[in-house]
Amino acid sequence: MIVFLCLACSPAKKATTANHQIAKDTLDLGYMYWANDMTPFGFGSRYSLIVLGTVTEITIPTEIPEDVLYTPVEGRVAIKEVILDSKSHHRDMTKIGYIGSDCFEGTSLTKGDQVLVFCVSYEGDYAITGRQSIIKIPTNDRRYIASLKKYINASYDPTVIEKDIDLWSKVAVGEALKNYIKEYRSYHQD
Repeated sequence: MIVFLCLACSPAKKATTANHQIAKDTLDLGYMYWANDMTPFGFGSRYSLIVLGTVTEITIPTEIPEDVLYTPVEGRVAIKEVILDSKSHHRDMTKIGYIGSDCFEGTSLTKGDQVLVFCVSYEGDYAITGRQSIIKIPTNDRRYIASLKKYINASYDPTVIEKDIDLWSKVAVGEALKNYIKEYRSYHQD
């Protein structure tokens, strides 16, 4: 018995370490549900953060309280690329691997969809204006990212991406872009 105790108490061999990935943080976005009809294109559409990512989960609630102002459908997106980061909220986006929000009500998004997520600044943090600010795009189609970067680099002048209206129409915001261009030209004629 003494021999058994000695063997049990003797130092164990050093275990080999498994490959561990550092877990990336999730940025939980506030939801401006009252602005759910805002699109990425329009006056006042100045974004603080735009990311390209993949939907990893969507959770529809089993019970919805009667007194809620909207149905909180939780979703999570794995960030693939940060397209715009205003750095206005002092976050190190290299440590953020996911964004999450309860704004996925009314979207037709499913796990695996590639999306562009447009965030604004609101009350000292990033927020999302809802389903119109999460746009499903074809996987690996860089034309959308190139168009966005051109638009942002032109200080949000939509006329520089006028030829991309057909492209954006494929993801349901082409009409918004077309209207924004008309409004923009009308405003700048005065």
